[in-house]
Amino acid sequence: MKIAIITDIHHGPLSHTKDESWDGLAHVRSFVARAVAEKVDLLLDLGDRISDTNHETDHRVASELADIFKTYPGKRIHILGNHDVDNLTVAENEDIFGQSMASSVHDLGDIRLIAWQPGVKIEMGIGLPKAEPALEWLVEALNADERPAIIATHVPLSGHSQTGNYYFERNPHYSSYPDHAVVRRAVEATGKAALWLSGHVHWNTVNNVGNVQHITIQSVSERFTTHPITAAAYADVEIKDGQFTVDVFGNDPFHVRLPFRKSGDRPWMAPCGPFTEADSQREIRQREWELSRA
Repeated sequence: MKIAIITDIHHGPLSHTKDESWDGLAHVRSFVARAVAEKVDLLLDLGDRISDTNHETDHRVASELADIFKTYPGKRIHILGNHDVDNLTVAENEDIFGQSMASSVHDLGDIRLIAWQPGVKIEMGIGLPKAEPALEWLVEALNADERPAIIATHVPLSGHSQTGNYYFERNPHYSSYPDHAVVRRAVEATGKAALWLSGHVHWNTVNNVGNVQHITIQSVSERFTTHPITAAAYADVEIKDGQFTVDVFGNDPFHVRLPFRKSGDRPWMAPCGPFTEADSQREIRQREWELSRA
């Protein structure tokens, strides 16, 4: 089983983080051509295809990308990112790319891929909305089958540190959902998830949380980890013989090889409680503060 992944293309007007000579369309053409040549089982786009500006421009640049993606003859999945819905509706994205953008389950033989689509529209000053309204669907989808599942979302839910991230070190509330811990606990409780794939944060990371391997893939057009050149990133995920490998190609290469198994096969022990009463009170105050921001 082999999946070709691209994310955070941000096709559209240049910004201060983009190389002036960067041509995202040419890169996407090459990505699709390679997926065809490699005969991958699935093409997965993790969202933020465009850099939003206004409705007319966003519709045009999204359509330019859709014309390229539609040349791929096999199965493809497109997930919505926050920039994709800033000026375009979900229905408009569906019309442009010719497929539903709702949460969906995909049979890949011995495994399943769950494309989960909680809300992604960011409110500046606030951040992302809560993901919990879409959580019941995800839990039911996970529990509907015993095969190990890959979850794919635009926004990561590992809760990993953003220290060093150009965009999110000082803006961590925009990097994930305010209730990401609630979502993780619910997913881990099913014991069915093996791998969680995301984009959004524009760097390559791996974090094992509760025996679910959370992977984020670098943006195609990003430069903050590769300055002055563009990352030009794309990835392959391959599952074989009880293991998975992630290979990110381009100018920000990354390789991961780990066991592929349901989290319930080797469940982690629950975290221990606070060491002292003072720590307990500090934890309560921290949770109250987090709830006040949610």
